[in-house]
Amino acid sequence: MYMKVTWVFILSMSSILDMTGCLPDKHLLSWLKPNPINILTLNAPPYFDSDLPQKMVTNLGDTAFLKCKVINLRNRMVSWLKTDPLQIISSGLYTFIKDPRYSSEYMEEENTWVLRITKVEYEDSGMFDCQVNTDPLMTYTVSLKVVKKDYRQFLNDAPQYAAEPSVKILGGYEHLVKAGSVLNLTCVVTTPTSYNQMTRWLHNDRIVTPKTGVSLLSENTPHTSVSCLIIHRVQHRDAGSYVCAAGDMGHDMAVVGIIEEVKPLKSFLPHNMMIPVIVLLSISSLIIVLGIVRTVARNSDEADSCSSRKSEV
Repeated sequence: MYMKVTWVFILSMSSILDMTGCLPDKHLLSWLKPNPINILTLNAPPYFDSDLPQKMVTNLGDTAFLKCKVINLRNRMVSWLKTDPLQIISSGLYTFIKDPRYSSEYMEEENTWVLRITKVEYEDSGMFDCQVNTDPLMTYTVSLKVVKKDYRQFLNDAPQYAAEPSVKILGGYEHLVKAGSVLNLTCVVTTPTSYNQMTRWLHNDRIVTPKTGVSLLSENTPHTSVSCLIIHRVQHRDAGSYVCAAGDMGHDMAVVGIIEEVKPLKSFLPHNMMIPVIVLLSISSLIIVLGIVRTVARNSDEADSCSSRKSEV
């Protein structure tokens, strides 16, 4: 009787997951959560991670990142749609929409699907659905609102304006680096309020993630955040534009060019032979000069002798 009640409860929880598609972790029993040893989770239905934000506000012209995390996805497909007007944006990593500003990405380290929209416009505002092809469909809705930057905000009703936040890549706009050397881009984010957002780097409009040869370092203080992108051995594929994106704080861009290291021409003689050769050439030149002088002197003497004979005759 006890076993029957237990299986009825398990089936009930599974049916709830199938109907809602999303169950917060605090309401999920520990033995139903994904873990490496619990075999009951092998056939558990997928569900959304509700900890990710569902309301996004992005400044006009910036890049928007809409995120969706699915647990127990297995072989199912994740798609992005815009609800009004209804438009299929992507399925998996393939993008259907003709607008090149839209792209779908998968962050494997975070197990998160990202809909990236570059240079957002007011028309991009709306509701976006992250769907999983279950039966029935599972949907996780994320709203996007595009606003115009406005830093004219009063602090504590005082008659002064808040300091404008800034995002700056140190070293200027253009960076020239020799191939094979180290590239270090440092971005400083300054804000009058506490900064708790993540600073991201984009290379040619693609998110940069740490990997072999690429390091991301960061240090945060109450009003300043410093992020460093380090490429330990620069190749030609590392050239292009780099953007430091600090969420609604703004962004800054730098262009990196790769130059080849100019190597000096190799000498046809070893260094230890240079001095003897120079001495030999100097002696040879001196001998030639002395020979020329001696020849000229001999010819001059012969000419004087002929002149004296003629005068005697």
